[in-house]
Amino acid sequence: MADTSTARGLAAADHDALLGARCTACDVQIFPAQAACPRCGAPTADCALPERGVLWSWTVQRFRPKPPYEGPDEFEPYVVGYVDLGDVKVEGRLDGRPVDAWTIGDPVRLELGAPDDDGAVWTYRWIADDGGAS
Repeated sequence: MADTSTARGLAAADHDALLGARCTACDVQIFPAQAACPRCGAPTADCALPERGVLWSWTVQRFRPKPPYEGPDEFEPYVVGYVDLGDVKVEGRLDGRPVDAWTIGDPVRLELGAPDDDGAVWTYRWIADDGGAS
């Protein structure tokens, strides 16, 4: 299980998992982590989310977003989707397949971005998981 004791940004401290939270009263799981439960208002406890899940829904972003988008000059369509991690669904970018090759139920695995100068991770994406090691 990932270390959540010194978590920074969106990832657990050991940078192996996204940092979520679980309500201490009603047991709802949330992402990103927050101090109070959105359902009942009780305190939450940090928890590492699973690193693998299944695609719940997806869409293709086919046009350049409005500012403050700062992507490359040559815009290329990209895929975003919701990944079902069991107790919570997490939105994110999907990579590892052509934009129109995704299917609901496809297995995916987490890939975290590089930590910043303070050690915090702020970006992540989901990669097609066809059974290979991560």
